[in-house]
Amino acid sequence: MNLSRSRGGHYETLAAHDDQDYNDLQAVVTSDQLEQQTMQTGPSSSLIQKRIPSQPYDIDSGDEYFDDDDDRYSQYSSSSDAEKRYRLPNGQQSTSALPVFADRPKLTRCNRIFLGVFAVFLVVWVILALVLGVGRLVKLSHETMEDMRPSFQFEDMFNTSFAPKFRSLAWMPYGEDGVYSRINDDGDIILTNVDGSEPKVFLPGANVTDSQGKRILFFSFFVSPDEKYVLLGTNRLKTYTLSPLLESTDEPGVEHVAWSPVGHSLAYVQNNNLYVFQDLTQRRQITFDGAASIFNGITDWVYEEEVYGSPSALWWSPDGKSIAFLRFDETEVPEFHYSVYMDNQIDAPPYPRDIMMKYPKVGFPNPIVNLHLYNIDSSIHPSALQPLDPIALDAVFEPKNRIIAEVKWATEDSSALLVKVQNRVQNHEKLVLVTPSTLTGKVVREWNAGKEDGGWIDMQQSIRYVSPSKAVPEGGYLDIGNNNGYNHIALYTPIDNATPKWLTSGEWEVQSIEAVNGQDGLVYYISTEKSTIERHLYSTSMISAERTPLTDVSEIGYHTVSFSTGGGYYLLTYKGPGVPWQKVKKTADEKFSSNIEDNAQLRTILNGTRVATRRWSTVNLNGRECNYMEFLPPGFSPEQKHPVLFQVYGGPGSQLVDTQFQLGFSAVMSSVQKLKYVVVVVDGRGTGYRGRDFRISVVNQLGKFETEDQIAAGKHWKTLSYVDPDRIAIWGWSYGGFMAAKITEADSGVFKAAMSVAPVTDFRFYDSVYTERYMNLPTTNWEGYETTAVTNMTGFGNSEFLLIHGTGDDNVHVQNSFVLIDRLTLAGNHRYKSHFFTDSDHSIRSHNANHEIYWFMTENLWEIMGGYVASAHHH
Repeated sequence: MNLSRSRGGHYETLAAHDDQDYNDLQAVVTSDQLEQQTMQTGPSSSLIQKRIPSQPYDIDSGDEYFDDDDDRYSQYSSSSDAEKRYRLPNGQQSTSALPVFADRPKLTRCNRIFLGVFAVFLVVWVILALVLGVGRLVKLSHETMEDMRPSFQFEDMFNTSFAPKFRSLAWMPYGEDGVYSRINDDGDIILTNVDGSEPKVFLPGANVTDSQGKRILFFSFFVSPDEKYVLLGTNRLKTYTLSPLLESTDEPGVEHVAWSPVGHSLAYVQNNNLYVFQDLTQRRQITFDGAASIFNGITDWVYEEEVYGSPSALWWSPDGKSIAFLRFDETEVPEFHYSVYMDNQIDAPPYPRDIMMKYPKVGFPNPIVNLHLYNIDSSIHPSALQPLDPIALDAVFEPKNRIIAEVKWATEDSSALLVKVQNRVQNHEKLVLVTPSTLTGKVVREWNAGKEDGGWIDMQQSIRYVSPSKAVPEGGYLDIGNNNGYNHIALYTPIDNATPKWLTSGEWEVQSIEAVNGQDGLVYYISTEKSTIERHLYSTSMISAERTPLTDVSEIGYHTVSFSTGGGYYLLTYKGPGVPWQKVKKTADEKFSSNIEDNAQLRTILNGTRVATRRWSTVNLNGRECNYMEFLPPGFSPEQKHPVLFQVYGGPGSQLVDTQFQLGFSAVMSSVQKLKYVVVVVDGRGTGYRGRDFRISVVNQLGKFETEDQIAAGKHWKTLSYVDPDRIAIWGWSYGGFMAAKITEADSGVFKAAMSVAPVTDFRFYDSVYTERYMNLPTTNWEGYETTAVTNMTGFGNSEFLLIHGTGDDNVHVQNSFVLIDRLTLAGNHRYKSHFFTDSDHSIRSHNANHEIYWFMTENLWEIMGGYVASAHHH
């Protein structure tokens, strides 16, 4: 495949106007090449300079860089014709202006005919030269103007002026549809209707004062469903009348709080116990065993990280009568310890503080999780001696082999509850319909993927209740499931029916269900139907399964959406590839549109800045078509050789190649004049949104096929005209750091350097819920774990390797990097570098670390591979 003419690809010039096409991309090539010839080519003492306004070329002072024999530049000579040296036939030189003839030459008839023909030819040649010259001068003038724009620089990556602004609308959960709340500059809570009616003050900020009349600042607010109260988040939580939620200011803080769906009752968690504050008048304690290892109504570490993505583990019934909640028992989960040295201080304390956390690693005990129900109108009041009984799920999967993956009320009252339960390794799933009155449940459907195709079941919470309507007379629920190898929307009606009605189908995937309109029988969702790297909003009919796009699928785009509670309005966010924008749309009126954010300031800044160009396409790697994305330097030409940096992640179900707007590290490496890297991102096997077969191909052997695909990609790019085959590097963070290490271990000879940030180096060190989903248990897949670990150090002696980690990483523990360093030390490897950021967690941000890590990686690449206009340092 020839990447100089991308097959099925798309070009985007972020700094250009919206109507700029590919011809404009090519229009800056000539002046860019001229710029390269007029710049010094030696390395300087500093890699990235502060931005200064570009100046027009000073031709008079720059002629030392031109080739005197190249007549393209003869017009720029600083000497007059009279001062030029004239070469005589005998080889001598004269400073005379012109040779002097004694007599006028005599012309024959043949001479005159020849001279006449020659004169005609000369006139034509001069006219043609003038036309072409003027055209070239006009073009060159345009290019020089383009070059005067400053390039996107390293510090711009941290400049918020280059970051698009996004607004979130806090839709009111009840009442009139299309109303959202916000806080104005005076600290008032304002209710605004998207129909354009006059906003109203819901709570004047001046009224939020303590007993001395001092203004109380709050960081969050939640309006009760009946709009009679508002819950404010301050240093403690208070209601509208500023009566404290807690009975005493000396009590421990609240860990989680949630309004009931009707009225103004609250459920909250304190000291790992669940409480109900009924009608804000009667306070009840529901659980009594909360402790350091027992959590009620909130998740433990591994469930928040790998299952729910939220600390909340309680669910009010739609009628506000019952609460379903999870109880986590971490007693048997082993502890992991790490130290913090600065402890959020500028001056380090004499003794580091040790952090202890319950962290289940591969093969070790998971938390025991049970599901409980509490009815606030029940005459039974739990106590320490008579706690609530759990829902009977032991017959589904035994407690030590059970993950409760989703809990969802499937009713308009509190009579039915759906619970998605998986086995520990998450390749067998059962959906249980629970009857709250009896605390029992029955399995209404199941999927044994382990037996069916050997793969895992993705972790997602996608169940949506559908109330009885003309479209669905018996009611039911929606879910996203496997339809011929692709994730699609299924309708189950009634709720105990195991046979789905598929509302979507095809070789593309539904990412998320966004809203349900039962009255019109419509389901709104985001999918990849247009392209695997794009996201568009669609609706589908629950009656006919007819699909309708609600975004412009004729244009490349990546969209997210937030629907109002009633589903009549939605905040549509366009996230790229162009400058992002946000609008409120109305489902019943396609002409309705209200601008929320247009990022006009960012658009103006980009029009005055030279930034990288992106393009997307596919490349065949090991028999599979894989998505890729390139960042091309400003003024890119396929004839120019560039160093190349691959960025990799590659984790199961992930996606790096998409069309979202981005100006980050890749843009810096590609845009900075001295660097001008081509940055390549390839999503190989195991990544998401390409169908189940593509995704689960890596099961039980993480790092094998992903590594093969990245190496194949590197070999392919080495053959391209614009790539310097001797200067190709790769880097990644987290799973991408693992990939960078595995690729180095593979010793392919493709990558000159690799940079691994916060990597897993042995999946036996990572958490159980994530790892066992893809690798199964060590007892049944010991060989797979052995192969996945980074243990062979040979390749590290043949490549420049940089290892970076934060010492306070509670997710991917620094233990991973310490073990790799020990293996490198035992192997006598002296070629690698390492750098550790004190107390930083997995995001590496503590004490300015995020700025420094990118600077450190940039300098490392500069020393090893240099850039476009300067060579690397030689050691």
